[in-house]
Amino acid sequence: MKYFFAIIICTFLFFSCQGKHPLAEKLCNCYTQLHRAQEEVEINFWTDSCNILYIDILNELESSESEQKKFQRAYSRCQ
Repeated sequence: MKYFFAIIICTFLFFSCQGKHPLAEKLCNCYTQLHRAQEEVEINFWTDSCNILYIDILNELESSESEQKKFQRAYSRCQ
């Protein structure tokens, strides 16, 4: 019986501590492209794109506080 509870607890911790969020990864990939840009036109394009994406993500997650927290944790890890 002890092993059963230990397995359940470990499984719960494993899935609750996963730090990935698809929207955070998308935003981080956008900023990666921004940092790789070399020409001013590219830099301006990626800056605008990433800012718009970030605003869209915040608007999308506005109704779910738990999703906002997951996103912010995942986003802070990839910065």
